[in-house]
Amino acid sequence: MVEQLREPLEESAPLGRRLAGQLCRRDPASGDSCAWCHGIWQYLRLMGLAAAPEHHADFYRRALQSTRGAGAAPRVLVSGAADYSMLAHVLAIYRESGIEPAVTVVDECETPLALSRWYAEREAASIECVRCDILDYTASTEFDAICTHSFLVQFSPEQRIRLLQRWRQLLRPGGSVITVTRIRPGAGEGRAGFSPEQAQAFHATVLRKAEAMRERLQIDPAELAREAGIYMSGQRPWPVRSREEILQLFERAGFRVDELSDAPSAAAPELLPNAPAVPGSGERVQIIATRL
Repeated sequence: MVEQLREPLEESAPLGRRLAGQLCRRDPASGDSCAWCHGIWQYLRLMGLAAAPEHHADFYRRALQSTRGAGAAPRVLVSGAADYSMLAHVLAIYRESGIEPAVTVVDECETPLALSRWYAEREAASIECVRCDILDYTASTEFDAICTHSFLVQFSPEQRIRLLQRWRQLLRPGGSVITVTRIRPGAGEGRAGFSPEQAQAFHATVLRKAEAMRERLQIDPAELAREAGIYMSGQRPWPVRSREEILQLFERAGFRVDELSDAPSAAAPELLPNAPAVPGSGERVQIIATRL
């Protein structure tokens, strides 16, 4: 079953950290790269401190099992990928039914694409990886489904309109967007981030968990806590404020929203800090939207 899918995080976490230093894209203006996220992301997942597709495996399984391609193999686009996790779930879900999907992974950074290729080779899967801003991506054949996780919050409200327009162009009529996103009722117009209290709690939690898992992580806890500080500075999502906002966004872009449901909490809130991208923090919703 997909909810029991075990990803090879202990193998891929050090690989991802190394690849991030080599491959993460740099902003031509500032010189900053996304290594602050991709280098530590899988370590955070190992410690249970990163919200990822695994926390909503039942939803993705149910949504994808109802999606079948117009041809022999469903064409699935993974739109944005912190690592290979979304790909892993797509492959496992379809393979349960003896179906081999045609998967394309699109991301503007080479690191998650390299991790996706690494995972696909392990699983004897043939995939296509494209390094491209999704807003600029085009394909010669329409997709049956677009899968992503916590991706809407990477775009400003204005950019989200363009994102939904692009997704619609990439889907066949009747194709679906399948995703999970956090909503922040009462949030302001600007980016969200770690408050000083959240940052202190997150740093302490990383250090505590890294100490307890030292042998498994094979990394100095103090170094991981230092990198977590950099991660907290970079993690500044654009908030989605309500279900109504999501509904209007999709409907105005030419979609029918078939599901807009509460996502189950991924962790006991009292055990983890309430902060961006942390499982169990805040309210998340599951979305299935069909292209009209």
